[in-house]
Amino acid sequence: MMQHLDMALLSAFVERWQPDTNTFHMPFGEISILLHDVHHILRIPVDGELMGDEASQDTLKSDMGGLVRLSVDAQVGGKWKSKWYDNGAMHAEGLLVRGGELKIKEMEVQCYLFVLLGSTLFVDKSRDRLRPAINLFLKDHRRLADYAWGAGALAYLYRQLGVATRAGPPIAVHQWLNRR
Repeated sequence: MMQHLDMALLSAFVERWQPDTNTFHMPFGEISILLHDVHHILRIPVDGELMGDEASQDTLKSDMGGLVRLSVDAQVGGKWKSKWYDNGAMHAEGLLVRGGELKIKEMEVQCYLFVLLGSTLFVDKSRDRLRPAINLFLKDHRRLADYAWGAGALAYLYRQLGVATRAGPPIAVHQWLNRR
């Protein structure tokens, strides 16, 4: 999915990231990805209701079980845990398969949006695991435009860069780097 990205360039910038200031330290000074950049490059809303993942793990597990129509008991033991859920995250492929099996349009759309956002704006370094907190904002399709997706993506990117991973929305970083 990310073969078109210049991973060497991204790695070089990740090495220059300073989490104290949320900036890249370059030989000519400090630069950073700003909310303005996110808005103009990705064309997603940066104004609106802020996003946060303050829900407990139990709430997130229950919520994910509701999305794929499996009980909490089924989540804890056996096949479901290994096929769709592992170590606090959903597997993208399993979620798409399950969403299609349900034959409920709202669930299919929600699963698709979850995978889309989890694989573009809120990327895990494994590239196929999705953080359940994203789903909290997808339940009511009428409210999708109310959220500041750009601000959430930028905050997530800063956090991921801060823990020195190669995660975050690499498409946004790559486009930003190409415009500099």
